[in-house]
Amino acid sequence: MPVWVWVLCVLGALVLSALFYSLWYERQVAEAFPPVGQFIEVAGARLHYVEAAPEGGGAGAPIVLIHGASGNLRDFLVSIFPRLAAKHRVIAFDRPGHGWSGRTALKNVHDPAVQARLIRDALLKLGVKKAVVLGHSWGGAVAAAYALEFPQNLEGVLVLSGATHPWEGGVAWYHDVAGVPVLGPAFVRLFAVPAGRFLTPGGVAGNFWPDAAPEGYAQSMGLGLLFRLKNFLANSADTRNLKGHLKEQSKRYGEIDVPLLIMTGNRDRTVRAKIHSYVLHEEVKGSELIKLKGTGHMPHHARGDFVVEAASRLAMGGEVRPGLWEVEAE
Repeated sequence: MPVWVWVLCVLGALVLSALFYSLWYERQVAEAFPPVGQFIEVAGARLHYVEAAPEGGGAGAPIVLIHGASGNLRDFLVSIFPRLAAKHRVIAFDRPGHGWSGRTALKNVHDPAVQARLIRDALLKLGVKKAVVLGHSWGGAVAAAYALEFPQNLEGVLVLSGATHPWEGGVAWYHDVAGVPVLGPAFVRLFAVPAGRFLTPGGVAGNFWPDAAPEGYAQSMGLGLLFRLKNFLANSADTRNLKGHLKEQSKRYGEIDVPLLIMTGNRDRTVRAKIHSYVLHEEVKGSELIKLKGTGHMPHHARGDFVVEAASRLAMGGEVRPGLWEVEAE
């Protein structure tokens, strides 16, 4: 048998192995991390959410939690959600296409403003007319868009390590590949899923740096949900389009006229504070900026008490304290 035939056979076997592994892993992940909340239909998409409140409905305004890229609402369930829900009504959403939320056919669903509208409409259907919106990382862009588009539905906004402004350079190369028609889905099936699972520990450690990730974090927050085909493609679309959306969105931040509290770790390497949080604070008159010294990209895990206090203060109608406030490292 010619050598080239052997090569083709080997390549074919590798492709089939990767494909079957990807399909098997997707089923395993779905069984391991099933939906933990309820669903609500908005603009043709079923949004997955978790809601909790103390007996009596909770004090102050409800608090809405919006997760970042590559994540899902479980990130909050294993961090600040339980503490907030001891006092307030709290609702955490899987963003469209993430976790167990479907991806709507609306044009530009990767626009933070579109996602803000979907979440706002879902909240109205749940009877929530005014809320505190907390957005982490990519979700910070959604929270900022919410402040611009729906101030009448806000008690306040907390942008936590938020991506709010365009940055120099692009995004990871695999997000661009994932967006190529036909080739992108094939790439995700055959390479991204098998490789991503084994690169996860390094990615988690880098996202938390310089803080230590909680033991078993990837398992507890269901990070494997990301490596399903539709989730991965949605996350890549969000990621590669964000810079363009923020280029336009950030021009309007001077219009924000709701209580705005910005919180960031000054050691954040994922969403750098000098590009995003500090500039947002300068552009929004009367905003409060809390700098957590020595903290990285995940303050809701590393410095959860401060995040809970800030969100609770907004929910209870407390005023923001204009200016910069520094919190020393522990």
